[in-house]
Amino acid sequence: MTDGKAFLRGLDLKARTFAPAARATVEANDELCSWLLDPLARWAQAAYGDRAFEDAAKGYAHYCMGVWKSQQQYEKIGRYTPEAMQELVSEVYEQEGYMVPYMWAAILIYPFWPSMINHIALYRDEFLKALPPDARLLELASGHGVMGLLAAETRPDIQVTGFDISPPAVAVSNRLRGVSGNEHRVTFEVRNALKLNLGESRGTYQGIIAAMLAEHLEDPRPLFEVIAHHLADDGFVFFSTALESAQRDHTFEFHHESEPLKMAEEVGLRVTRLVCDSGSPLPGGRFLPRALGMILRRR
Repeated sequence: MTDGKAFLRGLDLKARTFAPAARATVEANDELCSWLLDPLARWAQAAYGDRAFEDAAKGYAHYCMGVWKSQQQYEKIGRYTPEAMQELVSEVYEQEGYMVPYMWAAILIYPFWPSMINHIALYRDEFLKALPPDARLLELASGHGVMGLLAAETRPDIQVTGFDISPPAVAVSNRLRGVSGNEHRVTFEVRNALKLNLGESRGTYQGIIAAMLAEHLEDPRPLFEVIAHHLADDGFVFFSTALESAQRDHTFEFHHESEPLKMAEEVGLRVTRLVCDSGSPLPGGRFLPRALGMILRRR
């Protein structure tokens, strides 16, 4: 049976420069990384065949190079220089050639980057396991869909709904969903997460995922309003974002861990757990890329 090591073998073949560091991270955190990578490998092979692992490796390498170049530009100019939102939508989010490799990379950073490892533990152990029985789970900007599919795999009692603005991303998530064995409890559709009807009943979802979304928005505050509106009184939120980490489509520049925390508090949420780990800074750089994860509840 295919396991998560297939992704590492793909790196050995198609992205050798990045293979040693990824392998070291996985081996140092084998149980956590296997929890994510093993089901993903089964779904990827069933949906795309063996080529999925080499395609994922190429996508991951391209992504890492893009991050490195963007961070260099960030250090040189001293601020984010994203493309305009209109161009990002038409040239990035709606383009299959860009989004499909990006989707592979977006999930592989979790087990391959040391700064993301604690997010896996936070998501599984302090979010999924804490959800009430028979919870309804909403994923905002579901992308590849793997977070929602892992939720359904881990908690066979819950229902998952995912929305994403990108048709190619939703196509990937639905292809993985179709082979996951959990398709009857998971749905993904093209929809703008920030345009959910705030006139709908409050507190519809016991779980909400907003993972690595806020930094892609021109203003994240409406995101927190959507979260607060749809979160049930007994619900939990898994929220994550990037700080001082420049990428082509990162538009909101967080500098301090307190910034997203304050935005959450302003809409009546409280932080019950927070992790933040740094990535690799450029030598002599002014900015330290970090990955922040929080568990939120109603105040």
